[in-house]
Amino acid sequence: MFKKLSVFSLLLVLVLVMGTVVFAQEKEAGELYFRFVTHGGDDPFWAVVVKGAQDAAKLLNCKVDFDLVGGDLALQQKRMQEAIAMNVDGIALVINDDTVWDKLVVDALAKGIPVVAIDNDDTEGDRGNSRLTYIGQDEFKAGYDLAMRLFEEGKKKGLDLSQAHVAMSVEVPGAMYGVVRSDGVKKAMEEFGITSSEIIDAGGLEMTTVEQRLTSYLISHPEATFIIGLGGIVTDRLTDALKAVGRQAGEVIAGGFDMTPGTLVGLKEGYMTAAIDSQQYLAGFYGVLVLYHYKLYGFLPTVKTGGFLIDSPEKIEQIEVLSKDYIR
Repeated sequence: MFKKLSVFSLLLVLVLVMGTVVFAQEKEAGELYFRFVTHGGDDPFWAVVVKGAQDAAKLLNCKVDFDLVGGDLALQQKRMQEAIAMNVDGIALVINDDTVWDKLVVDALAKGIPVVAIDNDDTEGDRGNSRLTYIGQDEFKAGYDLAMRLFEEGKKKGLDLSQAHVAMSVEVPGAMYGVVRSDGVKKAMEEFGITSSEIIDAGGLEMTTVEQRLTSYLISHPEATFIIGLGGIVTDRLTDALKAVGRQAGEVIAGGFDMTPGTLVGLKEGYMTAAIDSQQYLAGFYGVLVLYHYKLYGFLPTVKTGGFLIDSPEKIEQIEVLSKDYIR
């Protein structure tokens, strides 16, 4: 009897026995079309996310498109509405606000369109938004771990941390990734007795603007002991901004998020003490993979990526080897 069963039939029997709901396979894999609705832009971080999604789509023989709106929340909402109207087979959504996505996600699910969060999630997770699952790092822990490493460095240098000032730069003030990461930084500040901090508005996702904002801040705020990039673009531009104002490597203790070319240069030259690798390739790759398996078979994992502290020559070398085809 089993010789006459297809592979899918065997999988169906197995999953039903295990008590998992399986959805009918209405389409062949090659007909599946997924859409990524993101706040991202044309920068090194998102190029890697796109590459991950494209690799997964090629592997699974399905189709994927990306919306990169450059931080324009209203345009991102419009693209989400378009994806729902198109009745796509699944949506990978960056949930970068705790309220604006709630109804749109409900609307998509009501039409039978699965929605998963990638890269950013509601701060309350599935209690705050009905998305099916999250693919990304623990942002609070990442912010905390990074700050602990930087503050330990300051302590080793003999700095009076009670008098230290922490500057945190973010591309889009109020965006959830920056808010949650900064909360992690503030938790670490409490443990080291640091009380002075501020958020720098880096002016968006355009790299030249970000570097100019950082440079201006460093000129007008020589008291900054620590400077932390809360996003990939600000972190990428930190080293060049420090050089532009004549700061020497290690004079300001710096760190941030994401492995981009400028960040790797800063780590290798000592301008940056540490950075968090969120492994954004996996956000793209698993975004497609999870939607694919949910649509065909009902499988729905939560995928924790990244949160890895890069703070040594050995780790930097490993990142360069593993990322040579993906970091641009």
